[in-house]
Amino acid sequence: MTQRKVRARIWLGVTLLLITGAHYFFFKFSTDRLNSYPISQGLTFGCVLWTTVLFGAMWLRYTWARYVMITMICFGMIGFGVLAMLVTKDSVNPLPELMKLAVYGIILYAVALVPLSASSSLRHFLGPKTAGER
Repeated sequence: MTQRKVRARIWLGVTLLLITGAHYFFFKFSTDRLNSYPISQGLTFGCVLWTTVLFGAMWLRYTWARYVMITMICFGMIGFGVLAMLVTKDSVNPLPELMKLAVYGIILYAVALVPLSASSSLRHFLGPKTAGER
């Protein structure tokens, strides 16, 4: 395996760890007893399901999967941000612990966008294959 492929797979691993961490925080946020919006559990399940499918597609080197993953992460950040604001608006208390969970998940999603969008080795790895490549 070439060094570029190894770097790309390492970036994919780092991205997987960041996304998994974000899913953990989103799960804790959506199952908290102070969260009065059950739609957050569905959003969490959808994000976990589709980011897993898209990560598998990226591991199999489908070019389109990176773009769809970037879009999915952006929509997830917006969705959980809106839910966090709605939960805060409905509460009398500021709910700092519950908001920390949502903010940590959003931050991890944002950090996961960096290698997906800026890594040249990942871009080449997911690009079209040449005649001699596997």
